[in-house]
Parts: sequence; C-alpha cells; structure tokens
Amino acid sequence: MNHIANLSRKEREELFIVTAREIDLPEAMVEKDFWVCWTLNYLFHFCPWARNLAFKGGTSLSKCFGLIERFSEDIDIILDWRILGYTADEPWAERSRTKQDKFNKEANAKTEVFLRESFLPQLQDDFSRLLTDGFALYIDDADPQTVCFAYPRIFTESAIVNVVRIEIGALAAWTPTQKANVTSYAAQRYPKVFEIPSTQILTVAPERTFWEKVTILHKEAFRSKNNLPLRYSRHYYDLYCMDKSPVKEQAYTNLKLLECVVRFKDRFYPAGSAHYELAKSGTMRLVPPEVCLGVLKEDYEHMKNMIFGAQPEFDDVMDCIKRLEREINDESTT
Repeated sequence: MNHIANLSRKEREELFIVTAREIDLPEAMVEKDFWVCWTLNYLFHFCPWARNLAFKGGTSLSKCFGLIERFSEDIDIILDWRILGYTADEPWAERSRTKQDKFNKEANAKTEVFLRESFLPQLQDDFSRLLTDGFALYIDDADPQTVCFAYPRIFTESAIVNVVRIEIGALAAWTPTQKANVTSYAAQRYPKVFEIPSTQILTVAPERTFWEKVTILHKEAFRSKNNLPLRYSRHYYDLYCMDKSPVKEQAYTNLKLLECVVRFKDRFYPAGSAHYELAKSGTMRLVPPEVCLGVLKEDYEHMKNMIFGAQPEFDDVMDCIKRLEREINDESTT
C-alpha cells in the first residue's frame, strides 16, 4: 500500500478514477477508502502499539466482513488499557458507582494524554517517513480521543470529509476478536497494481458488534425527546443488513455475549435512562419512540447517500427492527 500512497498525484488520480467508474462510486469515496485501508495497515503492521490495538465498529462490518453496504469513514480502535498502566483486571475491580465513575474519567483522561504526548507524535514521525505528499495529523478539538489524518487528497465531494478520523478508546471490550482481511476498492479491482492488495488486522467479531448495535437501539428506545444524535440512523440500517446474514443466528445462540456487552456498558458507560437491566431476551426494546421517528427518518434520508448498495426505505428498516425486537424477546428464537 505504501507503493500506491507514493505514486505521483497523476497516477493515483488515474487509479481512483478508473476504479470509481467500474464500481459506480464517487472518486472521492474510492480515494478515501484507500486511505482508510492504508491507515489500518499502518496501525496494525507499522505502529509501535500494533499488538495493543483492535478494530471495531461499523467500518469493520463493511471492510472486514462485507455485512453492510454503507461507506464508513471513521476508524474505531480499541486501545489495550494496559498501555495506560492498568493491569488486565484492574478496571473490573469492585467499586462503588461513584468510584467507578471516577475511574472511568481517569482512564479517559489518561487516554487523551497518551494520544497527545505519545501516539500523535509517533504517527507524525512515521507518516513523514512513509509519505512523500503533504498531509496533516491533529487531535480533534471537539473530541480529544480522536486523531484526524488529513490525507493527500485529490478529489472533493460534498458528502465526503477529506479526513480519516481515528477514534481511539481504552474503555472497550476485546472479546471475541478474530483476524480479518481488509482490501481497498482499488485493490479489489486492480490487485496486481498493489504489492500487497490486502492487510490482515485484529477485529472485534461481528456477533459482538451485533449486540453492541442492539443495545444502542435499546438505549435509544427510552429517549424522551427528539434530540437524536446526528447520523444515528446508521445503527438501524446496520442491524437491518445484519438481520439478513448468518451473524444474527450466531448472535442468537450466544446470549452470554449479550450479557457481557450489557455488563460492560453498565460499568463503563452507565446511564440510568438506558435501562440496561431490561436489555435481555424478554424485555429488550429496539423500536424508537414515536417522538423520535420524524427526526430519525430525516437523519436516515441524509445518510442514504453513504449507502452504496441497495437503499432500503425507512419504513422497511423500521419493520425489520420491529421484527428483530420480537425475535430477541421470543425465547423460542434465542
């Protein structure tokens, strides 16, 4: 991938243009996809902390497992909390709610210091060696646990932000994980142009991501106001896609994993309004409240331009979510 990254601007432009034409995607999307994959390759093969990282989230569903057809621009990374000086079991030590909240804030603060004082300077040094074209790396002012990589862009598209966001947190679960291959759109179409067309990275298993998404929707089902976070409709779409894959059945046979997800969220991301005590078979809630449906539909319509495959209608997505809720709560299903 480093070979492609250091081709002349004209050569990269030609590669991304012909790839975009063949797969009917905007050139800017093909270009950014390459830099997302290049960044993942760096993180898991060149970064000094490569063995202390795991890939998770929506982008893993798309790039590692082909489960969704949504262009995911961000890289969600788990950092081993032992890098911050904790032992493997220390975050799980018995604490009161107050002391656990203090620990969570301390861990997040330590992560921010690590990113600012160690991780970012290392990336700046390494990227300077690996890339010949200009780039920028910086911490997001609004989110100090996100490192932004402004890659050497050629194309612009109103819907595509020309920055790869590397969102890194230590308060995330590692298990189960598996090795998975990541291949850029350009490498899929022209593998012989690449010295190494794909890269293998440690990734959170999709059945855990399924339950992570389910518990996100469960929390949203109790929202009392229509102040839905921007682009949250992606979680509903992602579950709509996973409903049609073997991953759903694998998740249904592993309710212990759901319990692990709920336990983790309740300890490290507690929210009384989420009612995590009900996030189990029999009492799970996935259907959004009526007050949020209008905002959610509008958000989905804006997000649809990031779906490069079939674009299901919002009502079809909601019908699927209703059925998923019934299935999860039906003991004969799970």
